[in-house]
Amino acid sequence: MKQSLLSRLLPTRSTLLLGGSLLGLAGLSFAITEKTSQSASYQSSTSQFHEFWQQSGRQDFSSWIFNSATIASDGSLRLAPGSGYQNCYAAYIDGGRASYDNKARICAGRDPFAAGAYNQQNYYNGGQFYYGAAVSPIHNAAQPINSLIPSWNATTPTGTWIQTHVRILVSGNWSRWYKLPIWASDLNTVKRHSIDGQDDGFGTVDTDTFRTKGYTVTSYQLAVTLCTTSLNTSPSVYRLAAVASHETDAQYTPQVNSDQGAWGKNLNVPQRSQMLAEYKGKDYGGGGEVWCSPTSTSMVLAYWSSVLNRQDLVQTVPDTARDTYDFTYQGTGNWPFNTAYAGSKGLTAYVTRMYSMSQIEQWIKAGVPVIISIGFRAGELPKSPVSSTDGHIIVVRGFASNGDVIVNDPAAASNDGVQITYNRQALQNAWLRSSHGTVYIITPENWQVPTANRLTNW
Repeated sequence: MKQSLLSRLLPTRSTLLLGGSLLGLAGLSFAITEKTSQSASYQSSTSQFHEFWQQSGRQDFSSWIFNSATIASDGSLRLAPGSGYQNCYAAYIDGGRASYDNKARICAGRDPFAAGAYNQQNYYNGGQFYYGAAVSPIHNAAQPINSLIPSWNATTPTGTWIQTHVRILVSGNWSRWYKLPIWASDLNTVKRHSIDGQDDGFGTVDTDTFRTKGYTVTSYQLAVTLCTTSLNTSPSVYRLAAVASHETDAQYTPQVNSDQGAWGKNLNVPQRSQMLAEYKGKDYGGGGEVWCSPTSTSMVLAYWSSVLNRQDLVQTVPDTARDTYDFTYQGTGNWPFNTAYAGSKGLTAYVTRMYSMSQIEQWIKAGVPVIISIGFRAGELPKSPVSSTDGHIIVVRGFASNGDVIVNDPAAASNDGVQITYNRQALQNAWLRSSHGTVYIITPENWQVPTANRLTNW
């Protein structure tokens, strides 16, 4: 359902379900049979909780299980032709035809849908391809959770793509694998997209976010499938991450002490408006009016371009919209697609969640602007260029001398009007109530990560 102009700055997270059957993965375990003592319980806790977990590099990936995949010399996950017989499960490719190619000695697959039969496009490439998979160790969250958002950093040369999956331990038994987004940096082989319509009574996927159905759990696993149309080319996965949350009412969010050392600091983030006349009516979601997320992502990339003297990080808003567009969601507001885009430029980028502007203060002190997801009703965010929105993405660039928040809000009518100072409490409410504190963190590799007020959020 389309919404009014002012509420369409970011399409609603409950995206319109499109046609086409989705094959289940029930009963397939990606060759992992281990169980833990952790199990599900009916949702009862009222406290908001977020826990970030990431895996990257040889040390982390050495504990994963591989099928037609391996750890490359640079520590990334890559396909491994010639690695010998593998269990080539159809679950790795969402129910597509799976076999072992004896000549290439790698798993071979066929798209689970005929060419053009999935929502008037291909599910993968509409034909044959090679693939491999890697499955994480079981991760036990410190507290019960009811949602999870994945993110990843990967390179996907033309002819390649990747996909993530998650499963949860429910009352001592593993759920099926839930299908998370299919990612490719360009559109030459695969049109990147999320996969909705997966509600099975235990869990569901809303674009980029997995949620349980009334239960909290503690144990989950991630998996990534790597695909290629040529044995000479492989995607490379450098990082796989997830923020697992217990989503509840924002009034139960933990309090974090403020650090006035960040007050008065304003990072020099270039200002870009999503509302410029030349963006109106463009492809990839309808143009600038719904391009808040790629506009914000492009502003942060331009900031790092200046810091690192890397001209390649200066990307136009339309190009960023094209390269983050989700062909199922039909918009550019898919959170991990935006961080994956930044990650494809050689940056560390991921989605996580925080409890307070007091945590964002630590990132500003470290020289890192933070992209946040907000929503508000009329009158709740004074000085906003729009009266209300179900979802909107902006950049936090600093703090005023009184602790109020300096942002780049791309909804401003012109580039010159993008920098706005918002009342701290009003903005924090708009952020926590609408997205449970969702943020994009984008930094150079090996940038010093703040430790104060870190908790379990990054």
